[in-house]
Amino acid sequence: MSTTLNATPPTGAEVVPDSSACRANPARKGPILLACDGSGKSGASVIAARLLAERLDLPLEVVTVLEPQAIYAVALGGTPIYVPEVDDARRSARIDAVKDYIARFSGHAPPVPVHARFGAIALEIAEAARERDATFIVTGAAPHQRLNRIIAGERAAQILRSSGCPVLSVPPGFAAVPRSVLVAVDFAPASVRAAQAALLLLPDGGTLTLLHLLSPLLGDAPLRDPSGRDPATSVQSMFERLRDELRPYVPDNVTIETRLQIADAVDGIIGTATALGADVIAVGTHGPRLLERLFVGSVASSVVHAAPQAVLAAPSPPPTEALEFWLRISGTATSGRPRDWIEALDGFTRRNRGRPASVEIDDPEIGAQMMGRGYVLNGVTYDPHDHRAEIMLGDPTTLRRHLMHSIPKVESVAMTADEGGHEVLELRHGRGHTLVLVAPRVE
Repeated sequence: MSTTLNATPPTGAEVVPDSSACRANPARKGPILLACDGSGKSGASVIAARLLAERLDLPLEVVTVLEPQAIYAVALGGTPIYVPEVDDARRSARIDAVKDYIARFSGHAPPVPVHARFGAIALEIAEAARERDATFIVTGAAPHQRLNRIIAGERAAQILRSSGCPVLSVPPGFAAVPRSVLVAVDFAPASVRAAQAALLLLPDGGTLTLLHLLSPLLGDAPLRDPSGRDPATSVQSMFERLRDELRPYVPDNVTIETRLQIADAVDGIIGTATALGADVIAVGTHGPRLLERLFVGSVASSVVHAAPQAVLAAPSPPPTEALEFWLRISGTATSGRPRDWIEALDGFTRRNRGRPASVEIDDPEIGAQMMGRGYVLNGVTYDPHDHRAEIMLGDPTTLRRHLMHSIPKVESVAMTADEGGHEVLELRHGRGHTLVLVAPRVE
């Protein structure tokens, strides 16, 4: 089932010129890493990896993984002894096979480094990508052969589950830089990172389509976000925020379009991509918590398995960066993990230092209290050893006067921002909570 709610809204397409976009994109990091075992008849993954490396002016490296074999020689007395020469021979043979395979599809391009590793294939590829801070892992797929598609798709999904960088699964026939990319967005941090990474694929004049799906399981029930707006209005608002987030990274004259549909997740994504003629589908790997809909983490794996197009799947960014995404795109971010709070509160301080602020304390034992009127924010910190947050407000007229408030046993941190420039920090503790309310900066 697929129902288009807003296929081409008046503000659904936007052409953005920005000549420095690709180099500024935070998804652009280290080399392009091609995962290859030297087998297969299609060189699509080699071609894709070389095109990406050339387009982004990044080095291309290859990783190949051999699964260990229990090969021993029996010495006197029957004691098993590992023979390293066997693995050395396997490594040498694999590297030669990979080099020959890559050379067949590389024309006169210079050879590239090949790194051979032993271990679990998906884990070793992901670890190699982490060591090199790779921009993309490129791997092959076989979408026109059911059994091979399942095997290739599962391998790509396994790499994706272990990887800290985007994985591009490439089918046979991939031969050029994509002109059209469909990004399935649930506005969670992983889908934002997928959209950023997708922009690295697009040349001048390409099209990026942002697709958001509402679940048909909700039937005709009226959907509302927490503010009471209908889903189309709420989604369009977040589309605009996402466009603002992406705008600094958009290549020259790339068009950004938005679509909102009611459809099952996987069928809706693949069906829309096929209808639009998209060359690549981009998805995030972690699901929602927004807008009463279903878009679970398994969607990425299912799309990798089923789509005939190339699929770019991106993991969520690190937790503290993810919180910043939640705040900028959805207007709210919450974390119950203390390891995230130090950087989250540092970010809150950076954004709001010097702005008018007040503190509200709501505790069942002492009631509600307001403190700190007429002050500006100096900072908020968290000490993981004492499990205590510290709030400091300052007098805008004198450096000598300030106000400190200490909060023990913090249980969660939440931030909310609105379009008017107001921001609220909520620190929950016991049965109460403390709010830091920040007004727009006084000019």
